Amino acid sequence: MDSPAEDAASASEHAGVPVFASVLRYLLVGGASAVFELGLFQVMFQLTAHNVAISNPVAVTAATVLNYALNRSWAFKSRVNVARSAMLYLGLFLLNLAFSTAVIAQAVAMGALPIVAKAATMVCIVLWNFVLYRKVIFR
Repeated sequence: MDSPAEDAASASEHAGVPVFASVLRYLLVGGASAVFELGLFQVMFQLTAHNVAISNPVAVTAATVLNYALNRSWAFKSRVNVARSAMLYLGLFLLNLAFSTAVIAQAVAMGALPIVAKAATMVCIVLWNFVLYRKVIFR
């Protein structure tokens, strides 16, 4: 178990990462992940005869694995327990997956282009994920 001094050092190390640096790194990781996810979504959408219920979970899952590793190690330079952050990340992943799949399916059913619906959900997720990563998951 870490001593209070080690806990404080770890917290201040994370807190000492300037918010601007975290935002910039987060956006770079997120941008790369988004391009990967959108590309994979398009490929899967075509391969599955336009099945959003398969295409989106495959794309989101693959991008999430990449995103977690890069955000933990580089964007937020997290030193917290891997099991703890992974479990929190998994919970957020499941909420994001349910949200995005439902919204994309509904938007496509209403006539929206699948890629536009996918991109719109990704914008929403990017906004709340940064706050949750910095304040909860990688803290």
